[in-house]
Amino acid sequence: MPLEHALQLRGLFPDLGPWKTAPAHPVTLNRPFGMDALPLQLYNKAKKTPFHLNIMVVGETGLGKSTFMNTLFHTELKDSTLLKTPQDTKTVKVTPVSYDLEEDGVTLKLCVVDTPGFGDRVNRMADLEPITAYIDDQYNAYHAAEKSKGFRAAIHDTRIHVCLFFLAPTGHRLKELDIAALRVLSSKVNVIPVIAKADGLTLEEKAWFKQAILEDLAINEIPTYPTSFENDIEGLDELKKHIPFTIIGSTENVQVNGEKVRGREYHWGSVQVENPAHCDFVHLRELLMAHCLHDLVQLTHHHHYHTHRAGLLCGPDRPPSLLICDEEYDQHMENCKTTLYQDMTSKEEAMRQHFVQRVKETEQSLKKREEVLQQKREAMMKELEEQKRLLENTERELQALQIQTTVR
Repeated sequence: MPLEHALQLRGLFPDLGPWKTAPAHPVTLNRPFGMDALPLQLYNKAKKTPFHLNIMVVGETGLGKSTFMNTLFHTELKDSTLLKTPQDTKTVKVTPVSYDLEEDGVTLKLCVVDTPGFGDRVNRMADLEPITAYIDDQYNAYHAAEKSKGFRAAIHDTRIHVCLFFLAPTGHRLKELDIAALRVLSSKVNVIPVIAKADGLTLEEKAWFKQAILEDLAINEIPTYPTSFENDIEGLDELKKHIPFTIIGSTENVQVNGEKVRGREYHWGSVQVENPAHCDFVHLRELLMAHCLHDLVQLTHHHHYHTHRAGLLCGPDRPPSLLICDEEYDQHMENCKTTLYQDMTSKEEAMRQHFVQRVKETEQSLKKREEVLQQKREAMMKELEEQKRLLENTERELQALQIQTTVR
């Protein structure tokens, strides 16, 4: 009976080997039993858990960074930094300020990191050092917390999730300082370029300035979020069309068609902050809050922080290495294959050229030797002909003497 049972089930349950489990069999339910409520449980749990967002704002003084942050979060974020004139600014001071925002039971722990003094001095070479040092310090603090004994406890995340880089509305191309800053910051954090005080540009100037900025970013190979990172977030393709975002900041209300809206009043009319025809404020807010907040946090952890941590673990003398589980492994292997193929092709071409050169040199050497031998042969043939001619003359003289002797 056991043998018969084994023969009947033979092949139905193959040995999966170690560390493997049998595949699940799909079944059909006869009636619902409440599985549709499972996502709701995760939603309720996530709603009770506070969300974290650390924003760094970088830009020259006077571009309205504080006003824009107040406009973005619909509240008065108090600025604890004292206003300074550019002549009094000796260094960039990084000032993080934390806030707790709540809306419909959802809590957002917001940290706004301002960089007053950036770009205010004549010598701007050292303006990036305090900013990059602050970013690296937050990565180092998170790495130290991971190595501590309380790793299983929640780690207070102070890493920068997104950097809003404010560009002056010059209507021209990017400045050298902006290019240098964007190149450095984009390698450490998620950077979103924004054009500040867009109410000072016409529609044609906005379109031309955006295109010029995109060209400069492409020429200098500066990655920005979200265009330089692959993601499958729904509705993001439409938002990418507005990058770089043109923004207007205002906490005041103006009358438009009998309604109060946030904007600015001028003698020629009014500019509305949340009107897509006037600026891209609503698109930027939708990108940050409605679509990409979680993706920004995940990208910071899995890409920028892991890159920084890999540098710490490898050290200065250890060559970089990748594992199969790393995000960059496939691309790294493709690059290695391409580099190896190009290297082997170049070596093969060099060997072929070397072989051809050696063949040519050997042919020339053999040709010269052949010419020398031919000359020797011709000389020997001439000498042989001369000896033959002398021998014939001697033979004729001998015959003549014999004839004379016979006659006598």
